[in-house]
Amino acid sequence: MTLNDESPNIAHEAVAIETSERLPKPARGERLRLHTDSFAFEGKAVARRHDGYVVFVEGALGQEDVTAEVFKAKGRYAEAKLIEVHQASPDRATPPCPYYGPCGGCALQHMTYPAQLKAKRQQVVDLFERIGKIESPNVHETIGVEGEPFFYRNKMEFSFSEERWLMDEEIATGDVVDRFALGLHVRERFDRVIDTNTCLLPSPIAPKIVNFTREFARESGLGVFGPDKNPDGFFRFLITRTSGHTDDVMVNIVTSRYEKGVMEQYRDGLLKTVPEVTTIVNNINGRRAQVALGDSEELIYGEGFITDRIGPNSYRISANSFFQTNTRQAERLYQIACDFAELKQEDTLWDLYCGAGTISLFVAAKVKHVLGIELAESAVRDARANAASNKVEHVEFVASDLRKAITSPEFIAEHALPDVMIIDPPRSGMHPDVVREVLSLAPKRIAYISCNPATQARDIEMLSERYELVELQPVDMFPQTFHIECVAKLRWRA
Repeated sequence: MTLNDESPNIAHEAVAIETSERLPKPARGERLRLHTDSFAFEGKAVARRHDGYVVFVEGALGQEDVTAEVFKAKGRYAEAKLIEVHQASPDRATPPCPYYGPCGGCALQHMTYPAQLKAKRQQVVDLFERIGKIESPNVHETIGVEGEPFFYRNKMEFSFSEERWLMDEEIATGDVVDRFALGLHVRERFDRVIDTNTCLLPSPIAPKIVNFTREFARESGLGVFGPDKNPDGFFRFLITRTSGHTDDVMVNIVTSRYEKGVMEQYRDGLLKTVPEVTTIVNNINGRRAQVALGDSEELIYGEGFITDRIGPNSYRISANSFFQTNTRQAERLYQIACDFAELKQEDTLWDLYCGAGTISLFVAAKVKHVLGIELAESAVRDARANAASNKVEHVEFVASDLRKAITSPEFIAEHALPDVMIIDPPRSGMHPDVVREVLSLAPKRIAYISCNPATQARDIEMLSERYELVELQPVDMFPQTFHIECVAKLRWRA
């Protein structure tokens, strides 16, 4: 995800533009009595003031009577938070998480899971109609997870803080002294952390690791790193990784420096408390930047990696490797992309934004040759290692800025032109130059995977100059969140 992603504005403007005239904006803090029409992008409900001015309400569902308080107002629309529900939707559910609301980990626990799947499909329909300019797009029902829609994340990142966010019940008691925290950030607040004792998104083993680590860090007295407030602090982040197909469990603790004795004590205590842990690494980040990525790494216990599978291929996943966060849904997502691409044994396939090569390797047996292109050199190194470990020989990975690569005559001359493409860009979508070059290369078929249907619809509207959008398949990779993964099938117009 990119922090400067403009997709919410794209989607909100697409809804609000239906109001042709600019209307008076509500004041910040103003409370409005509203009836919501539908559920919209990023888990907000769409409502209209009595004069037609659009208001997006956080925490509301479609077809509810609510009171909401405005916190942001623009020319065509406002954003508001839910204050009270006067008449609830039948799709409303009681969130099982005690931190639901302020926590930024998930945003849809107040909606039943079947309703989440329907809402995500409808959002794809709305975005492709409004942004993609496609009338009645062929959007299939969202493919949900099998079984319980919790405990699906194989990677979870938790932050240390000495300024933890106080829950309402803590404020009410007024006797909070210790502000030390290890947990998840407050929604849209990167400076505040909720002291998270439980979480329903990762494996149940993750909270056990978090709770031990919190107490260890607090008792150590080494403090939490803060670039301005505590530059001598030690603890920064904790990342847990689990495998969907093995019993492997990784703990990656990110600190500002390496303290051998401290890490040995941490190892001994953690293994005694959570013996299921199979490897522990310590990433060292001495920079100001608050990122959970170290400049160096120390192996504290085990082999320093875990192993997982997608389809027939196995992957060695180190602390900083990219890997799909929901392993089992990733298999379904890749199979849909494979089916949509209608692969043939004689095909040359280009995998744009290939990452660590998981899609390239998944489809390799079905085509003659795969060329994967990715900007991050570390990801390309992982992709080549993954290809070698799985004995897949007819794949090639290139580390390059995609925009520069496929617009370069020299690059094009060096590689066989694609019969088919699989495109899986970041949330910001494809650069217009890349879209134009895809049109120039003219592959017969494209499977476009996106974690952001708003920018996907924008890109496909440009591609529709020469491509027919055949069908769209939403896949729920992240239950309880507003994120939607969607695969588009595009076919060259004869």
